[in-house]
Amino acid sequence: MRAVKPEQKAPRKRFSPLNINTLEYGIIANLVVQNYQKDGNVNFEALLSIPLSERIPGLIENYGKKSVHRLLVMILNEFNNKLQLPRTKKLTATKISVSACELMLTAYEDQLSLEDLILFLQRAKAGLYGPIKNLVLPSVLFDRFEMYRQARHEVFVKLKEARDAEFKAMGAVPRTSSEPTAIGDLLQQSFIFDVHNRA
Repeated sequence: MRAVKPEQKAPRKRFSPLNINTLEYGIIANLVVQNYQKDGNVNFEALLSIPLSERIPGLIENYGKKSVHRLLVMILNEFNNKLQLPRTKKLTATKISVSACELMLTAYEDQLSLEDLILFLQRAKAGLYGPIKNLVLPSVLFDRFEMYRQARHEVFVKLKEARDAEFKAMGAVPRTSSEPTAIGDLLQQSFIFDVHNRA
């Protein structure tokens, strides 16, 4: 007679918002497109308003490099698998991993968000940055991503110039003193008390 082993419970995985599967990714990608693209145009202003803590560098800070790397690998795998190319013309697992590292490093340059990456990949898959006939080299993808980033940067510069113009239109802020004052004069005018005199 065999002894019956009690069922062992599988260890619970620690929850992280970065643990998503491909079905959830499809839903998220559709939501990103709905929220940040109108009539085929990217709403960069909305993308640029995403808090810094929710962009890729902030996620690295909050969840760690490994978690963010796994998430980026999953996103790139989804893109790679959905392309209508033969397997020999797609990125390998190693190149996807290297591309994820590259994205993590370059995300600091202009504070990219996951929404930026997902929206770019959805648009690239639709052929909006030209047809992708061969994706053996990650540079093919990064060259197209540079087009997206350049358009994003141009909108950022325009928004910054508009904000600066608004600030200038407010006029000059009046100084508290009509003339610059030497620090020595300010110290002599200040109230100084003797810490040794307790009376």
